[in-house]
Amino acid sequence: MKFEEIQVIWDSQREQEMYALDVDAMHRKIKRKARKVERSISFNEISIIVICAFVSLMSLREPVLEQTGYHRIFGSVVMLCVAGWMLMKRLARLKLRSQFDFTLTGDLDRAIAESKAHLLLARTFHLWFVLPAVSIVLVNTIAKSESSKEVFVRLLGVSLALVLSNAVVKLGIRCAQVPEHRNLQALRDTLTKQD
Repeated sequence: MKFEEIQVIWDSQREQEMYALDVDAMHRKIKRKARKVERSISFNEISIIVICAFVSLMSLREPVLEQTGYHRIFGSVVMLCVAGWMLMKRLARLKLRSQFDFTLTGDLDRAIAESKAHLLLARTFHLWFVLPAVSIVLVNTIAKSESSKEVFVRLLGVSLALVLSNAVVKLGIRCAQVPEHRNLQALRDTLTKQD
């Protein structure tokens, strides 16, 4: 809570200071935080949908246009499924979003729910993105039946990329998403103690 959101009121009967919350300032702060959380999760959802759809279409280019590399259809289907799954998650989140009131506590509860959804999405990244990506790489590698050295180099490169992407996601969880969620939850706890 910021200093300007608290007003000191002098209780003349008891001759002591009391504190009151500037509800409008607090509501504006909560709306700002809620917009930040919503923009972040929307950006992630839309980015994943677009990237997966693009990869799916690019994987179909060779089998459809050149009539070769039919093993790439597997990767196209998998990426299309990931994009479809993410679209369903987004639509469910938007539906959930409309269930909250446009009040101070409603906006705060909406922000907490979206922050929790964002955190869950990041924590399960290895299941819904890394695992399908690894399956695509394995199918492509087996289908090409290259030399063992080429297979090793390809798998090593992909493994490093996946480890790096997982590390970036975990860093985002630790440095941004968990502190933001805790902050929102602490604010909610503070407000409910006031009641």
